[in-house]
Amino acid sequence: MSLIEVKDLKVHYPVRGGFWNRIIDNVKAVDGVSFSIEAGSTFGLVGESGSGKTTTGKSILGLEKMTAGTILYEGQDIKASGTARTEYNRNVQMIFQDSLSSLNPRKRIESIIAEPLRNFEHLDKEQEKLRVIQLLDIVGLGADALYKYPYQFSGGQRQRIGVARAVATNPKLIIADEPVSALDLSVQAQVLNFMKKVQRELGVSYLFISHDLGVVRHMCTNIAIMHRGRLVEIGTRDDIYNHPLHIYTKRLLAAIPETNVDGRAEHRKQRLAIEKEYEEEQAKYYDKDGFALPLQAVSATHAVALPDDLLHELKAKGKA
Repeated sequence: MSLIEVKDLKVHYPVRGGFWNRIIDNVKAVDGVSFSIEAGSTFGLVGESGSGKTTTGKSILGLEKMTAGTILYEGQDIKASGTARTEYNRNVQMIFQDSLSSLNPRKRIESIIAEPLRNFEHLDKEQEKLRVIQLLDIVGLGADALYKYPYQFSGGQRQRIGVARAVATNPKLIIADEPVSALDLSVQAQVLNFMKKVQRELGVSYLFISHDLGVVRHMCTNIAIMHRGRLVEIGTRDDIYNHPLHIYTKRLLAAIPETNVDGRAEHRKQRLAIEKEYEEEQAKYYDKDGFALPLQAVSATHAVALPDDLLHELKAKGKA
């Protein structure tokens, strides 16, 4: 059984207009998204800005209201109230993209990290302080950080403080929304390695939301590609990086910078060819409203939003 299972999640925002301010349309931020996350694994949700990936993460956490769909946590619907919902809130935490705005500038680090402990644990002052020091140690910060304010830390250090706060209640799932996108490359590596260390030590699962396919490749075992509110491709790391089938996935992969100087010209030529193919062929992969077609399985681990003719062609070649 999966740790968490998202089924046909929809988040639509009404558009009002006219004399009576009636609902005349809907913005489909998330439209029919389904995936599951196994315990102790990292699931990547990738897409460009505005694709709906952050809204998906916030919906799972309960920060955005779902229009429709079901979210099962350890087989139970999270819409349940009372104790079940309290346990869910404790076991699912979030690391936010903007490390500075997500930390209260008027509170010291001790109080910021202790906040979830005060909500879900029953610790006395001494136990609480000891626990906060242990959490800071996990993310590589010393006890001297306790009485400082967020502005006194670098971006990478603040993000590590965010990780410490997220793991304070020993959650089973952490939703990491672009956790390193605003950081320098060297600091990115540092934070990602700390996240992996926390995962090894605590057995936590991650929903890793990002637009950076290079980072996702380093972190995730299973990946979903999202575009215009729908999933266009979902599979293992090998499926996505070595056998991409959707035209949008190919375009994203082609945009990864080439570090090999000798192959830069060839890489640029390939990228331009894929971009041209995307401009000419993208209509086949989307419906008349511009939304991705339904996902269709091409293997036990790989599903792609393909038109029927391309799916039949793959089957004829024995690739699906």
